[in-house]
Amino acid sequence: MKDDTTRPAAPVGGGADEATDGRSDAKVVLQFFIVPLALVAVLVSVFFGLQFLRDRRPDPGATLKGLEKYEGFLGEWVGDLKRWQSGYDLSLLLRAGEDGDFDRVLPSLVESFQHAGAQGDLKLRRYLALVLANSGRPGAAGALRSGLNDPDAPVRLFCAWGLANSGDRTAIADLRRLAVDPDAGVRKVALFALGELQDADGAGVLIAALADKEDDVRWNAALALARLGRPEAAPVLRDLLERSAFASGDAVETTEPAIREARSQQALNAVRGLALLHDAAAGDLLHRARAGALEPIVRDAARIALETAPGQDP
Repeated sequence: MKDDTTRPAAPVGGGADEATDGRSDAKVVLQFFIVPLALVAVLVSVFFGLQFLRDRRPDPGATLKGLEKYEGFLGEWVGDLKRWQSGYDLSLLLRAGEDGDFDRVLPSLVESFQHAGAQGDLKLRRYLALVLANSGRPGAAGALRSGLNDPDAPVRLFCAWGLANSGDRTAIADLRRLAVDPDAGVRKVALFALGELQDADGAGVLIAALADKEDDVRWNAALALARLGRPEAAPVLRDLLERSAFASGDAVETTEPAIREARSQQALNAVRGLALLHDAAAGDLLHRARAGALEPIVRDAARIALETAPGQDP
């Protein structure tokens, strides 16, 4: 029986198959050529962009201006944040800068410090006082001396610290005045500064501070006197060593790392002060510290002090 069903003729010219092949070729080109090339272009752009940013060295002066005032479009909302970002950038620049960077920007720092005081910008004045204090530059001494009269205690404290670093003995009279400052922190740093500056003529101020109600103030006065070889410091230093070298009954104090570090530093200072004084009355206490101090470094310091003390049996 004859099959009358008509079969469709094969399409001429490829039709749908050719269109599919064309799309496949474009997909292959996109996937294996265009996308990788675009990715490479992006990576190369990022690389050279980062190289440019790394080689571009910000100017400390411009960064200081940004710290003083931010005037960007969003200043009303993010001005304070942007200012202190500039402060952080400035500290990094000055810390890692080339020789002479700090000296070049120092006049602007001093001017900004004075301007912040006149404008009542307390945060900026404190920050710049700390920057000037840490610099140790003689050129900062004048601004730091003026800061000793600031009504703000942290500013006075930073300035006293900076004068100890600068070695500026012209500030000794002002530092003696701060030895009776209402703020205990300021008194402590002022006494430390007097010790650093070897104020032998002001020993009376240091001796008077041995009766201060604050432990840290008394201890700093005693350490300053020890550097001058004054025996009046010995009783306070013996008390400091007794209180800081040995294990405390408080479990927190004997296990907390920060507290142990502070106590260890106090004990070391006491041992060094007693060694400078060659205090014979401290012999038994130093023997105890050598044998039973909480920290090994204190035991070693006590051993050295005993070995170098005249008339002591190590």
